[in-house]
Amino acid sequence: MRKQIYLLNIKCSYSNINTNRAGKKVPSKNVNHINIHNVFTENTIEGLQNCDRSIKKIENEIKKKNKKEIEIKVEEVLNSLPVGMSNDIY
Repeated sequence: MRKQIYLLNIKCSYSNINTNRAGKKVPSKNVNHINIHNVFTENTIEGLQNCDRSIKKIENEIKKKNKKEIEIKVEEVLNSLPVGMSNDIY
C-alpha cells in the first residue's frame, strides 16, 4: 500500500523514565520540549502517536541528545508539506 509522505515540523514533549526503589518504572515530573523537522507518513497528532515508525523516528532524534529511556507525547504539528508518495510496504 502506498502512502503520502509529508515533511513536518512537530512540537514534542518527553520525560525520562526512572526506576523507583520498588523497581517500578515511573516517568519523571520534569518535561522537556523539542521541535523536530523530519519526513513522516502521517500528518495528524493521532496518526503520529499510533504509528510505530513515526515514534521510532522521533525517539531516535531525541536519543541524539538524551541516552535514557523516554516517554514521548506529540503536542502539535507546526508545518505540513506534502512531498510525494511512498513505495514502502505498510
